[in-house]
Amino acid sequence: MPAWSEPQDLKTWMVRGVSFRGAVVFLSVLAILISEVRFSWVEVLVGRYLAVTNSHRPESGNVWEQGRLKQVATQTLEQMVTRKLSAQREARGATSLAQLIDGLSASQGTMIAADQFKKLYSQIPETAARNLFSPILMLRISAEKSWDRVYMERENGQVGIYLLDRGNNVLSYTTLTDRQLRATGTEPPVLAGTLDEQAEFAGRIYPADRFFMALDTLPAETQRGVLSQPGTLLAADGTPVRVGISDEVNAGMIRIGIEMDTPGGRQVLLATGQEWAVWQVRMLLEPRLSKPPAGKPRWPLQREGQ
Repeated sequence: MPAWSEPQDLKTWMVRGVSFRGAVVFLSVLAILISEVRFSWVEVLVGRYLAVTNSHRPESGNVWEQGRLKQVATQTLEQMVTRKLSAQREARGATSLAQLIDGLSASQGTMIAADQFKKLYSQIPETAARNLFSPILMLRISAEKSWDRVYMERENGQVGIYLLDRGNNVLSYTTLTDRQLRATGTEPPVLAGTLDEQAEFAGRIYPADRFFMALDTLPAETQRGVLSQPGTLLAADGTPVRVGISDEVNAGMIRIGIEMDTPGGRQVLLATGQEWAVWQVRMLLEPRLSKPPAGKPRWPLQREGQ
C-alpha cells in the first residue's frame, strides 16, 4: 500500500498526480467547483444559515443601524401619508365651514377644491361672508377660470385661508382671529349648559315663546336677518325654552343663543344675526329701548335705567 507522505522529488509528484487516487481527488474538487458556479449552493447554504440564526445575533454595526433608520423613516412616512389622507377625506366630507375649520390641526393644513369652498361660503351669513372674502372677487376669479383650490391652515391661534390657482399662486388670502371666527359663525354651534352660564347673554335673556312671537310679527327680510338658517333649529333635538342676545357686535353681527331642553339636558345652540335686524326684535321685547342714532349703529351695553 503506497504511503501518503510528502514526495521527495518531481518524479514521485508526477507519478502520484496521475494515479487513480489523484484523479479521483481532482475530479471531485472540479465537480464541486462546477456545481458551485452553476447552482451557487454555497451562498444558498450560508444565506439560510444566517437567516436561521439572525434573531440570535446582536444587532450592532453600521449595517444594522442603517437598516433600523430606514425602517423608522419608512414607518414615519407611512404615518404622515395616512394622517394627510385622513385629513383630506374629512375636509372633502365637511358640510359646513365650521366643521372644516374645527378639523384643522396646528401642524398640518388642508387643501380643498374651489367648488367646495364656494358651497361652504354660501352658507354663512352674508355680512360675515363679505368680511371673509368679497363675493365679487370670488365671482371674478371664477369667471377668469384661474381659481382652482383653497388652502387652509391654523397657526398662532389664527386661521389662514388662501385662494390658489393651478400653479399654487396666491390669488387672495385672509386670516381670521377668534373674534372673527365667531362673527362668521364658524365656531362650534352647541354649548352644554344654560344661557345663565354664558356671561355675554347676561341681562338679555327672554322666554323663547315671546322672542319668536315678536320675530313672527316682523317682515320676512328682518326675520332672515335675525336667523339666516332657522332650519338648523328645527332639526335640533329638544324644544327652545329661552333665547339670549349677546352684548357684543362683531363685523355688524350679533350672536344669539337658543337654550334647548333636550333629553340629554339643557344645551345652547349658537347663531348669528345682523345687528339692525336683532335690534328690531329687541325693541319689541323691550319697548323702553330707543332706536340707535342714525349712522351710528351701536349695541347698548346696558338697559336704560341701569
